[in-house]
Amino acid sequence: MAATKTSNENYDMDDFDSLLAVLSAEELDSINDLVDPENSYLPASDRCKPQTTKDPTGQYDRKKLLEFLTEQGQKEKDWDEQKPYVAGEKKGKVWEPPAVVKPTTDEDDFLAPTEWDDVLTNASETEICELAAILGFTGLINQVQYHAAVMDKNTFVNSGGWNAAAKGEPLRIVPPEPDNLTNVEDCIKKAEANDKDLTRININNIKEIKADVLKDLLNALKENTHVEILEMANVGMTDSIGRVLAQLIEANPTLKTVNAESNRLTGPVITEIVRSTLKNQTLIELRLSNQRSQILGNRVEMEVADAIAQNNTLLRLNMQFDTLGPRVRVTEKLKQNIDALRKKRLSSKQETKN
Repeated sequence: MAATKTSNENYDMDDFDSLLAVLSAEELDSINDLVDPENSYLPASDRCKPQTTKDPTGQYDRKKLLEFLTEQGQKEKDWDEQKPYVAGEKKGKVWEPPAVVKPTTDEDDFLAPTEWDDVLTNASETEICELAAILGFTGLINQVQYHAAVMDKNTFVNSGGWNAAAKGEPLRIVPPEPDNLTNVEDCIKKAEANDKDLTRININNIKEIKADVLKDLLNALKENTHVEILEMANVGMTDSIGRVLAQLIEANPTLKTVNAESNRLTGPVITEIVRSTLKNQTLIELRLSNQRSQILGNRVEMEVADAIAQNNTLLRLNMQFDTLGPRVRVTEKLKQNIDALRKKRLSSKQETKN
C-alpha cells in the first residue's frame, strides 16, 4: 500500500474514480473486505463478493440443469425408515376427545343446614344491609350505607333497605388539611446548635422554600447527631439539592428515615442518593417515588438494584420499578434485611433470658 500512496499524490482526493483506477486487483479485494455487508444502502449485488474464481464452462441452460437435478434425485437412495410404510396404517396415538363428566345434582347437598341459616333467617333488614356493606357487596346497598358501615362502626344508616334504588346523596364536605407551619429558619438554627430536642424535621408541602435555604438546612444536618427523621416531600427539590441530600446521607450516621417524594429529581441523582446509603448503612427507610422522571429506565433501575444489594440495613424503599428484574432483586434484598433483623432480635431475647 506504500507504493499506492506515492502514486496517489498526483491525483485529487475528490476524484474517486481516478483513485480507484490506479489500484490493483489485490488492493481492491482488500478494500472490499472493509465494506459492511449488512449496509442496507448498498445494492444487493455488492453485498456479497464472488465465492469462486473459476471460469464459466459454457452458457447457462435451465433445461439441462433441471434434467440433471431430476436424474440425480432418482439415483439417490431413500432414507431407511425404522418401520416400513403400510398403506392405511395410522402411526402414533390416535387423539380422542376427553370425556365430558356431567355434574351430579343432589338436592340434599343444597338443603343441608348450615350455621348461618339461623343467623340470616332471624336477621333484620338493617343487619343484612350492614353485613353486605362489610363484605363488600356494594351492589346491594347505596353509598351512604356502605360508608356508614365501614367508617363508623357504631351507627348504620338504613335508608330505603337493600333493595332501594340509587339516588343522589348530599355531598360530604371534608375540610382541607392545614398548611405546614414549620419554620425552616428555626430548624436550621437548631440543627446547627445540635439541639437534642430536634429529632424530626417535617417540611412537607412547603413550596415557597428557596433552593439556598434547603441547601443550608441539609448542610446544617451533616454534623447533627440527634435528627433521625427528615421529611422533604413536595418541596420542589431539584437535582442540585438532591446531590446535597446524598452528601448528607453519607456524612450523617444518625438519620433513620428520609422522605423526598414528589419532587423534581432525575434518574442519575436518584442513583446517587441510593448509593450514598452504602457508606454508613444506618438508614432504615428511604422514599423517592413520584419524581419528575416517571420512568427511570432500565439502566437507572439496575444501578439502584445493585446498590440495594449491598445494603444490609435498609428495610423500606419507596420507588416505582417498571422492570421486573430490578424489582425482584430489591424486594428479595429487603426481605433478607428484615429477616436478619428478626433473627438478631430473637437471639438478643434468648441471651437476655439465659
